[in-house]
Amino acid sequence: MSGKPIPLRKALLQRTDPQIPAVEATIDFLDLPTAREPIAREDGVHVVVAGSESFAQWMHALGGTVNRAPALDGASLWTLRTETPRRGDGSTVRIRVHAVFVTDEWVPEQFRGPVAS
Repeated sequence: MSGKPIPLRKALLQRTDPQIPAVEATIDFLDLPTAREPIAREDGVHVVVAGSESFAQWMHALGGTVNRAPALDGASLWTLRTETPRRGDGSTVRIRVHAVFVTDEWVPEQFRGPVAS
């Protein structure tokens, strides 16, 4: 194999997926936090955030449904199922925002009620 190796971070970026620019535009326009680059999958674009405050920012900006996985080893994965604002052609892009919450961690008030499982 010739040439320089591609850095792992750049190798994982999937810029060819047309959903990514729509989600990045939403992130930039609404000034939403992320902990890593968005990843496109069949069910939408997955975004990882670091902590409950960042998760709450996404919920406040875009709304959606929160799914909470059962706690395992003192932590639980929470996922916000949301979408980009409607574009000029009427379409949206599904977004899955993920955060890990430690058991008994402060949880934003809007998430304290019933959530989908």
